[in-house]
Amino acid sequence: MDIAKLKQTLAGKSGARLKLWMEICARCGLCAEGCHFFQSDPRPEHVPAYRLKPLAELLRMNGEVDEAVGEAFMQSLVDTVYGTCTMCQRCSMFCPHGISIAFLVRATRALAVSQGMTPQGLASGLANALEFGNNLGISEEDYRETVEWQLEELQAEMPDAIAPMDKKGAEVLVTFHPRDIKFYPQNLYNYLKLYNAAGLDFTLTSSKGWDSTNIGLFAGDDPAATELCGRVVAAGENLGVRTVLSAE
Repeated sequence: MDIAKLKQTLAGKSGARLKLWMEICARCGLCAEGCHFFQSDPRPEHVPAYRLKPLAELLRMNGEVDEAVGEAFMQSLVDTVYGTCTMCQRCSMFCPHGISIAFLVRATRALAVSQGMTPQGLASGLANALEFGNNLGISEEDYRETVEWQLEELQAEMPDAIAPMDKKGAEVLVTFHPRDIKFYPQNLYNYLKLYNAAGLDFTLTSSKGWDSTNIGLFAGDDPAATELCGRVVAAGENLGVRTVLSAE
């Protein structure tokens, strides 16, 4: 374990909001009413407030984890904050204090990232996103071909349908979930149909900014999340659009 890096990350995440929410959580359990993990399997460890235990322990210890038990502690942390939470924020709707447990879970995930303990599924998706511009590793050629294919299908129903690529000055830049491009192209068909029927002044982008997901956000990797978000912003700015629309 890199204790110094763990302490540095903890210090960087321990702002006033995090400390306040950790302090005022009453462990009342009302958050469980909104959690699909708890509703499907009502065990104490599935109560959203339970997910704050590793963070509370680290704050109490100021990050000084005993190296003899450090690996086991961090693995338990990973299992808790990645394995029992999707960061959907439903639990926050039931919290009488308005605590965002997803915010606290993400802060805890950053601690796992600092130790190189991002779960493999997220890590591989993140590597794809950084290299290819999307978390499924879809090539630009496959992306373009899928768009052209679905546009041709749509034009059989709507002859005037368009799917402009890299149109300067469009009102809206539309982005997509890579899953729809790779596995559910019918969704892309429906999006294009909706945009055309609504008369939306839109464009797609051929840059690495077309992925509407940000897997770095969910992984808890701040530099990666910033990079991926920046690509979408850059694509929008380069095309001069006013709005970015996420299709997810």
